[in-house]
Amino acid sequence: MRQLILDTFRRAAGTKQLRGTVEALATEVSTLLGTQGPGSEVTKRREVMERLVRVGDFPLQAWWERSYWEPVVQMAVRDHVRPGDIAFDVGSNAGAFAMQMSRQAGPRGIVCAFEASPRIIGRTQHNLVQAGCSNVTLYHRAIWHRSGDFVHIEAGSHLNDRVAEGAGGMPVPTLALDDFIAATGLSPSFVKMDIEGAELDALRGCPKLLAEGRPVMALEQAPDDMRCHALLVAAGYVAVDLSTGRRIRQASDFSSPTGVVNVLFVPKEKAATNPYCDERQEVVMTIPGSRFTRDAAGGATLADPPVLPAGRYVVRADFAAAGKDNEVFAGLEADGEVVFRYHTHTAFLAECYREWVVQLDQPAKVAPFLRFLNGSDPTLDWRGVEIIRLPGFDGVAGPLVF
Repeated sequence: MRQLILDTFRRAAGTKQLRGTVEALATEVSTLLGTQGPGSEVTKRREVMERLVRVGDFPLQAWWERSYWEPVVQMAVRDHVRPGDIAFDVGSNAGAFAMQMSRQAGPRGIVCAFEASPRIIGRTQHNLVQAGCSNVTLYHRAIWHRSGDFVHIEAGSHLNDRVAEGAGGMPVPTLALDDFIAATGLSPSFVKMDIEGAELDALRGCPKLLAEGRPVMALEQAPDDMRCHALLVAAGYVAVDLSTGRRIRQASDFSSPTGVVNVLFVPKEKAATNPYCDERQEVVMTIPGSRFTRDAAGGATLADPPVLPAGRYVVRADFAAAGKDNEVFAGLEADGEVVFRYHTHTAFLAECYREWVVQLDQPAKVAPFLRFLNGSDPTLDWRGVEIIRLPGFDGVAGPLVF
């Protein structure tokens, strides 16, 4: 029981700040429970608590609080889902994007969320109900190239369950998006798709949607696997890396050849009016590593942050790191508030998350940071940042209500 409490809080919070209080609480609860026999009131309460803890693993923040879940994808949802829209969240996971889509589509909009994992689906449902997302319908289906089959889903190391290569895992029925749209009459204007490598199979199941519905799509892919890119380009889409703001025409256009990237695909007939497809980028300034204050663990904080005018910016961090036995927060503060943040280890940060994006609705002091929560990384070589302005977003307003 004590370990269950500790593990849950560590995964949910991801920081050391709560651990002292949690460990004291866990010890007290463990001592109390150790004196209780089977069938006692405390034991019954413990069993209820354990069920709730399992459901509450990886909880989401309240909808009115800032979320740091895949921040560049959040920004794409922010910029494309409007009141009254129909949006699909394919690979809903814990429900963070379905929740955001729900708020932005509003009471007259519709959100369809799809989650294949038997392990995760209960958490998804719990989070969406708790957030009051009455315009979201959750479907326990694996989005695939055809309906009516079964695929086996195996548990990942985190919330990244995927289609098993062999016969392991649990069987889940499949659903093709074109079949779903034909059955429901719901055709989305925006689709977010992150299904742990099964995106190509899902795209092969919606040729009619791509040809006739023409939604904007945000997909996760590996930079060295361009099959989804090729399929969507052939269907008349243009691709933009959500982290760098660069147009992606070939694999070498990605800033890193490995890891994972989130790519926005825009129908080419809409590209001229979509700010993501504006290829202009202006380097505002370069801040060398010498201007950053380094703490004992090796973290970096900009002591004298510049004031940036309102607009959309990419802050590109220049550093090398190979450490995996650590835990960091890295991102941006605007006027002292964290507005963009990744939570990972330094090696993965260096591989996948060097670019940090911020939308300023008014001038603000912008301070990049990297902070160690656990451990350190002697291989970390922090060389500074480059700040780039994306003028295509000038005058682009966010949602009025969210």
